[in-house]
Amino acid sequence: MRRIMMAVVLSLLLVGPQSFAAQGASKVGVVDSGKILQLLPDTKQAEASLQAVAAPLQKELERMSQEYQKGLVAYRQQAATLSKTAREQKEKDLGLKGQAIEKFQQEKFGRGGVIEAKQQELYLPIRKKVLASIESIAQSEGFNLVFEKSTSLYTTPENDLTFKVMNQLNIK
Repeated sequence: MRRIMMAVVLSLLLVGPQSFAAQGASKVGVVDSGKILQLLPDTKQAEASLQAVAAPLQKELERMSQEYQKGLVAYRQQAATLSKTAREQKEKDLGLKGQAIEKFQQEKFGRGGVIEAKQQELYLPIRKKVLASIESIAQSEGFNLVFEKSTSLYTTPENDLTFKVMNQLNIK
């Protein structure tokens, strides 16, 4: 049994490379899409638009947090002099304010929130544009497969399509 396994492994090692060579050389390329996206003017415009949406929401969150902190400080200063009923009411009010802050933060900045939705709206067309350019160059240059550069362990410069994509997208 062991000899059969060794024979199979050896045959694969000896025959494998020839069978891949017989299929024809596959061209594999890489692209640094992060670099392309970072340098693309559309990305800078999208970032500015996203910041324009996020800034007022961030200010509102900060205002709510400051109001909550002021209420917490006032409560701590007055707690000893308040009746049990008044203390419980203040604690309830502070709890509701804290929950409102968490809800606001989640709805605006959390997963599936306003900022994430706006980010998807702004960046999806940019990503599609970059992917279309990568696909176009890969097809015209005969590349069968293109990987993200950050996931490759080694690549030769002639297989790096990053600058060709940047040229096609007019990125300087």
